[in-house]
Amino acid sequence: MASVTADYSEITKSLGYMFSEILSASNSISFFQSLAFGIIAMVLVGGSWCFVGYIMGKAPKNNIDTNVIQFFTALFSVITSLVIAWINSSWVTGITNSIAIYACISYFLSGMLGFCQLQIMSKAMQTGPNGVIWSIIQAGCVAPFIVSIVFFDVVLTWTRGLGISMLLASLVLFVFTKDNERKGGNLWLLESFICFGVVAIQQNLVNWPSYYEEATKLSSIVRTLCVATGTLTISILYTIFKITPEQKQVIISSIKNRKLWIYVISLQFISLLVAYTLHYPGMDVMAAFNRGGMCYPLMVGSCIVFFSLISILILKEKIRLIQLLAIAICVTGLIMICTSA
Repeated sequence: MASVTADYSEITKSLGYMFSEILSASNSISFFQSLAFGIIAMVLVGGSWCFVGYIMGKAPKNNIDTNVIQFFTALFSVITSLVIAWINSSWVTGITNSIAIYACISYFLSGMLGFCQLQIMSKAMQTGPNGVIWSIIQAGCVAPFIVSIVFFDVVLTWTRGLGISMLLASLVLFVFTKDNERKGGNLWLLESFICFGVVAIQQNLVNWPSYYEEATKLSSIVRTLCVATGTLTISILYTIFKITPEQKQVIISSIKNRKLWIYVISLQFISLLVAYTLHYPGMDVMAAFNRGGMCYPLMVGSCIVFFSLISILILKEKIRLIQLLAIAICVTGLIMICTSA
């Protein structure tokens, strides 16, 4: 028994050492500390978000409760992050307790708000055009850029000011989008703009720690763990307060549905890979080059374009001229916001 324990201990130490070496090796490569990496990472992260929107819109059509998806994805993320943090003893260094606590609370709250946003978005997508809904909601991610101008000395150039104006103009055009082929009126539009506000707050909670050098020492593993814990917590509370005999049957039916586990595994593989290697490291690099405000415009721009293509090519949604115009103006505005001139 003692021999088995000793062997297990050696394996654990070896895994932790290997993980630390991988992290150290990636940090020693100059490309991963360059602005080019930051920009590429943000574009790839934005593209990965499309998968979340696609699943949250499609799941209810397959009789799967979106709350169940978020619960299991968050649970998987929490367990995975805890295991990695446990085998890697150097997961946090050089950060005071107070800064760590504030940053963790911020990430935790962002996870809670992210849950709320996806629940409302999924409901809106059942009655409205998914491409338009996604564009409106993701446009809220530009809020960190505005905050970075006010509080973190990011320069507001005339091109960036025009870009913000174009973004707002695109939202106005989205208001006039009609969807006469579906029932339920334009309630989806109100739900979309509620999500827009939630996203604006949530993304600022994720973004602000990257502006403080000490807070950036909190590893992406811990940040991911805090976000997932927030999502898991509100998912449990949501289920407790919402549960009815009918809802209980829906949850049981969802758990028995093979597609639920396909969704959960796919989402977690992509989200954890992106969070650990691209999202937080990319944000830190962008902030180091005083380009932190560009992170979400870059992610959102690529995200809106990719999801618009998904809506047309995969979801087979009809797209109207006013929608194309709104999306074009939105993306153009985001590009202008990202300019350094």
